Amino acid sequence: MNVQFSTTINTIFSLAALLSFIFVIIIMILQSKKLCFSFILLTVVCQYTVLAQASFSAKISPGSIGKNETAELRLIIDNARQVDQIIPPSLNNFIILSGPNQESGMESYNGATRQYIGITYQLKPKSTGKFTIAGALAKADGKTLKSNPVTLVVTNQSQGTNPNNTSRALGHLSPFSEPAVQSSFNDFIIKKGENLAEKINKNIFIKVDVSKYSCYVGEPVVVTYKLYTRLKSESSITKNPSFNGFSVIDLLPPGNTYYSVEKLNGREYNVYTLRKSQLYPLQEGMVELESTEVENNIHFIKEEYFNRQRNGIADLFREFTQTTIPAEGMHDEKVTLQSKPVLIAVKPLPVKDKSPLFKGAVGNFTIEAALEKNNFTTDDAGKLHIAISGEGNMTMVIAPDIPWPNGIEPYEPGEKEQLDKLTVPVSGVKVFEYPFTATKPGNYNIPAVVFNFFDAREGRYKTVSTKPLSVVVTKGIGSKPVKVNENNIKTGKEPFFDLLLSNGWLIVISLAILALTGLFIRMRKEKKKYIPALQPTENSGMHEDQKTIMHLRLNPLSLSEEKMISQDTRGFYQALNNELRKFLADKLQIPLATINKKRIAEEADKKGVAVATSLQIQQLLDDIEWQLYTPFAAEDKMQDMYNHADFIVHALNATTP
Repeated sequence: MNVQFSTTINTIFSLAALLSFIFVIIIMILQSKKLCFSFILLTVVCQYTVLAQASFSAKISPGSIGKNETAELRLIIDNARQVDQIIPPSLNNFIILSGPNQESGMESYNGATRQYIGITYQLKPKSTGKFTIAGALAKADGKTLKSNPVTLVVTNQSQGTNPNNTSRALGHLSPFSEPAVQSSFNDFIIKKGENLAEKINKNIFIKVDVSKYSCYVGEPVVVTYKLYTRLKSESSITKNPSFNGFSVIDLLPPGNTYYSVEKLNGREYNVYTLRKSQLYPLQEGMVELESTEVENNIHFIKEEYFNRQRNGIADLFREFTQTTIPAEGMHDEKVTLQSKPVLIAVKPLPVKDKSPLFKGAVGNFTIEAALEKNNFTTDDAGKLHIAISGEGNMTMVIAPDIPWPNGIEPYEPGEKEQLDKLTVPVSGVKVFEYPFTATKPGNYNIPAVVFNFFDAREGRYKTVSTKPLSVVVTKGIGSKPVKVNENNIKTGKEPFFDLLLSNGWLIVISLAILALTGLFIRMRKEKKKYIPALQPTENSGMHEDQKTIMHLRLNPLSLSEEKMISQDTRGFYQALNNELRKFLADKLQIPLATINKKRIAEEADKKGVAVATSLQIQQLLDDIEWQLYTPFAAEDKMQDMYNHADFIVHALNATTP
């Protein structure tokens, strides 16, 4: 979602809030409180409804290319709960170099979440001209969607605007433009009776180099695809290997080639590195590296048109480039080169001496641990830092399990990394941050943290560990921590009110929202007074737990609401965490003792809850958890988080029984 669209939505919602304030005054005069409540609810729900609509779009980039360049076509579906099928348009005017490649992801901006899924194609035009690619079709959420058409202009000249264009990296590049080898080769001259096919095979070919032909699962193999040539050609890559069965890290930037001069079997060649990657095998067995293909337009000169009075071959190259040689003196040959397949024998990791703590890391690593602070109060929170550094398949280095002592309540760890992916193996450090709290004062000992990995060089498993740590927790006073601003200066004035005082329009909006909130709370309290008592019948079989569930359905966030009104920040987040989880456990039929974000996502999907709503639940739980363990719980976020929770309650009540 772009910034302009998000700003427009926020402006509309602000205007709606102001209008609702005026409307509330009128309704209160008319004593129509029921209609007033409906209008308020509609205003809040509309904000989420607008953002959750599914859409289908197409985009081609760049919009103008040369005939030897490539373009990327993206077909993207936004905010669909379920995508059944994407039907691409006709691409008869193009060579499909890659695709369809699936992509998916999630973005969040200003509290709005966007989920997308789609496919991409890498296209090379068959000819020049202006091409309109018709809209694609998709089946999503039980509906048929159609994307917009896109236009691509193809010219004879290179546009130079496509950074991912691998064909341009070789096309239009004369290998003889390198001065170091200009006077060495004359293989582009065709002699009478010469076998042209044999000449081509001898002077231009693709070679694959690998660092090893046998390795363990998770041990890196470096593969390099090179084009060797002694001829003048325009070349473009038409097929790149996909490296199925490997985790891939490219060692050359996309679209770039590395030039060098190499001697092979006693002959010098211009050498262009097409692709260089380090591969981490994901499974054992004989794995084949796919071939790459390069399309070449090779230019030859007939021997009888070679003027020996020129000042060497350099003059001939210059005339060659300036097309001073007549057409009948030249011969072009189109050749598609393909590399030979390469087999890699991937050995399984040994079963002997394999530790239950092993999680898949292969390489050589060390581990360190440190506490952010060695003492804090029960009102505060601590943080444990675990740093794993070294070299290997760093993607398999995951947060180790911590043997927390009794009395410590840990939270999900965060992760930071600083990696050098151009080294082989990948080297660097991963830091895992474990927030934790203690409900009772005392001295707590955190035992050594253990990390197990496989050293492929030595062919054996190794275990490294941290030193034990101690933390002292003292009893807090139970009050709210002093709020500190970014410059670490205590202030008596909240930034929110500073902003209000500098902008009269925000004052009006804020008053409108406060009035709506107060009226909403008042009506809910009045509604409770008139809820008739539920009279059990002989066959009702109503138990105490059923009565509790019915009460939750009437007012599942009542305690959170009270804490928010009384400005009890810490109590609000604790109540919101407990009440929201109880509500979700009831709605999704998950035992409260086993409820977690993974179970919530699984059960929500089974019950047909919209993907956008499920994502909002996950995000809200993360936000609440953060406020619970941060030492400075945000007072100014209570209303916003309560509104999000209230929206989730209404959304689940509307979609689940």
